[in-house]
Amino acid sequence: MLFIAAALGCVGGDDDGQDFGNIFESPEGVILTEEEHPDGWGRTNCFACHPVEEIHRENRTGTEGILPLEDIQEFVEEEGLDSCPVCHGDNGVEE
Repeated sequence: MLFIAAALGCVGGDDDGQDFGNIFESPEGVILTEEEHPDGWGRTNCFACHPVEEIHRENRTGTEGILPLEDIQEFVEEEGLDSCPVCHGDNGVEE
């Protein structure tokens, strides 16, 4: 039951990956805030809701050719969960 509840709190994807719109336009840019990320705030396993194969697949920033998606995908695959805070902040996780 706990797994089902956790899965229901996650956002699904499609062939273009998860679509959160242009997060550069949010108040803190790519840095996550509790208000914008309430279901995942304080969680350490980003990939539970944001699988590697679903993230960083589509550039929705309006900066075509500037955002190096292939480099970002490679960095995430190499660094795993340690790559998330580099761009998105600590997500409310206290170390």
